[in-house]
Amino acid sequence: MEALSLIPWSDPLVLAVVFGVVVVAGLSVLRWWWDRIREAARRRRLRREVRTHRTFAEEQQSRQEELGNRILATSSTQEIIGFDVVRQIEAVFTDGHPTPAKAVAALKALAAAQGANAIINLASDRPPSGRYVARGDAVIVRAHDLPRTTAPSPPDQNKQ
Repeated sequence: MEALSLIPWSDPLVLAVVFGVVVVAGLSVLRWWWDRIREAARRRRLRREVRTHRTFAEEQQSRQEELGNRILATSSTQEIIGFDVVRQIEAVFTDGHPTPAKAVAALKALAAAQGANAIINLASDRPPSGRYVARGDAVIVRAHDLPRTTAPSPPDQNKQ
């Protein structure tokens, strides 16, 4: 406390310097507090945005699964055993998927969205980019008409 008694408090320059130091310290505290409030608001916005994107991604995944379930059959050839190709709709292609199964699921959803119920000439590759691609032809198929089989009639016991 002796050090404070050595300061000439009556000097206007000393009072101005002390006042300036107090104002700068107060503004620094105020700035720190304001930055914390802004950072908290930014984190809240980010969490809300992540939730929104996650919900959207889940809805898209659900929609893709729903569409993919409309595909009756797939084949890596031009024919599907048990089905007749009624009409070819369009070639479909998708890329950038982490696994071949996800690439094929996305391809099925694309084909179903175009009105197909099957995919022929299905192929899945992994190019140098490291992400999987899938391609095929979206088609409409109809099940073969199965021949009707009738149960053999029991032998006529009246005939001899």
